[in-house]
Amino acid sequence: MGRIAGFFNLSPSSISQIRIFNEMEVRGEYEAIIYTGDTIHNVHSASEIQFISLNDAMIGFDSLKASSPLSSSSDKFELVGDIDIYNSDEFACEFHCGNVENMSILTRFLQDTFGLEKCSDDEMFQRFDSSLKAIRGVYAIACHIGDKVFLARDLIGVKSLWYDVSSGFAFASEKKFLEMAGLHEVVELDPRHILCYDFENDIIKSYDREFLQGLAEHQGSFVEIRNGFLSLLKEAVSKRVPDEDFGVMFSAGIDSTILALLCKGFAEAKGVKCNYYTVGLSGQVPSPDIACARKLADELELELNVHEIGLDTVEEYLSTVVPLIEDATVPKTGVALTMYAACRAAKEDGINVLFAGAGADELFAGYNRFKSSESVNEDCIRDIMEMHKVNTYRDDTVAAFTGTIVRYPYLDENFVEYALAIPKEYKISDEMNKIVLRKAGEELGLPKYVVERGKKAAQYGSSFDQALKKLAKRAGFANKTDYINSFQERR
Repeated sequence: MGRIAGFFNLSPSSISQIRIFNEMEVRGEYEAIIYTGDTIHNVHSASEIQFISLNDAMIGFDSLKASSPLSSSSDKFELVGDIDIYNSDEFACEFHCGNVENMSILTRFLQDTFGLEKCSDDEMFQRFDSSLKAIRGVYAIACHIGDKVFLARDLIGVKSLWYDVSSGFAFASEKKFLEMAGLHEVVELDPRHILCYDFENDIIKSYDREFLQGLAEHQGSFVEIRNGFLSLLKEAVSKRVPDEDFGVMFSAGIDSTILALLCKGFAEAKGVKCNYYTVGLSGQVPSPDIACARKLADELELELNVHEIGLDTVEEYLSTVVPLIEDATVPKTGVALTMYAACRAAKEDGINVLFAGAGADELFAGYNRFKSSESVNEDCIRDIMEMHKVNTYRDDTVAAFTGTIVRYPYLDENFVEYALAIPKEYKISDEMNKIVLRKAGEELGLPKYVVERGKKAAQYGSSFDQALKKLAKRAGFANKTDYINSFQERR
């Protein structure tokens, strides 16, 4: 949910950070904490920062709740971040913190990491990397200690982080934040890198993090591998179930249906309620996802919430979604509309956490192009390593805008490593893709029509691609691309 930003050694005449605060006001009320030197400022609007110098500052919006950092007996330590940690109870127990928010626990944990005896930069990087690997969850964080700022994000890149070094150093959760401030050489932080900026000497260093290297293909029978994969998936789902009512984005495909069934069981065991959200275009004929979801929800006794929207509402959503996701191609816009509609529907019901099935197609060769692949598992690894470029930034930005936390059990790091080492013949054949996932669905007792349901991208299953076509024609555009681009021009 949180958005972060920071600026060091930038010329005041070349940037305008207030535009980021103006953007946050457009999105609704927020709380922000600003670290400037030895001072901490709590603000709620752009008008409150007119007397605050942001030339050397770290800023956290929303999820930080304007809480002060824990005190440190060593060098000054500041932390801003967008985080969602699933094993925070372990850290709370280790530090005897009790029921403390994630940010305070993470601050204490990393503060101990950096608070040890002085060491070289390489040792500092290694220490930081080792600490981050103890975190089960997703994060984009900036740590300021002494004369250095460290940037890091989760290894898959679910949480987004961008930076610019063209004039000093700046970072932000969203690319547009830095461009709004007047910076135009913005690049995305590679999730497998930790970045360090030494602002006393104006030096940037980068440290490579190991991930998905040297994976050995699993040995054993299909049943053994299926059961191992299913056990890890159950653990990934269980760790993510919150202590409050939550939801599942439910397209009634094999990916989301397995999640739905697992979430149902874990929610009941925990004493919370799980709602299931299916979205699509309204009309005389329901969208494919809605038609299938209604049938399946009756059979599985799921609390289904169908959110059908008309053309005018789709156009209203586009005015928000297109500028938000920046790179608004037709496929990205269609998927973003589905995410936005589901998040909005959930928030209207008071739901803050949604589960989604992203990652299953990349892990289990779910796309038809895998049938012509020379090395299925190498292509699966490449897809996972590039998800932050293709999917997660779009989804993270949309979810953050709505104030929704989206959790992805298929992208659990332990599960990802196991799934990518499953032999290719257990993933895809000429007749079927995602074989092991579908067989797991059978093991869980899912109906045959769901287990065998073919892949249908979100924009088609929801019929939002059809809506884009109709709206483009109605507005007099030659194609969907020109119509979508018109929303960028209107901003």
